[in-house]
Amino acid sequence: MCGRFSLNKTLEELLREFPALKYDGLPVFGGNISPGSEISAICGGRLEKFKWGLYTDYIKDFMINVRAEGVASKPYFRNFFYGSRCLIPADAFYEWKAEPEGNAKTPYRIAMKDGSIFFMAGLFNQNNGTCAVITTTPSLLVKQIHDRMPAILTPENRGAWLDRKCKDSERLLPMLTPFDSRLMTAEKFAF
Repeated sequence: MCGRFSLNKTLEELLREFPALKYDGLPVFGGNISPGSEISAICGGRLEKFKWGLYTDYIKDFMINVRAEGVASKPYFRNFFYGSRCLIPADAFYEWKAEPEGNAKTPYRIAMKDGSIFFMAGLFNQNNGTCAVITTTPSLLVKQIHDRMPAILTPENRGAWLDRKCKDSERLLPMLTPFDSRLMTAEKFAF
């Protein structure tokens, strides 16, 4: 599960990754972005703002995460998967590791080793301005901390993910795999 993330970058850094990105206002930046917060997401070639927590007519609770394993087949996510995919920019996400003694959990900040921005796969509902992060099984690094992680897309896959004409699940689903641990770092973190 991805329950918090951060985006502490500049607009210029975001535009380096997406030079042709169109936007009306500044992206939402923050060091502790939580469910229910306003966040930025890239839909097609536009940067838009959404509330983090996908809401549909089928599900009455807000879903901050959607599992990759059922995203193309479950009736309540299928339409979003085939027509409303987005990228959610971040520079870190946070997971809590359960400690062996007691109920204590330790937060970890997981980011790219080079500190660069990355893009989590997401789904959005244009009708009500909500979105969710797609999660996948963990990489070797994240597995030591948690049993899920955001599906982070490689630069080669971002264009196809955002292309609404692409309806090929055999092409899209393999993009939702654990990101390469060798490029990431995890550190204990205190909020």
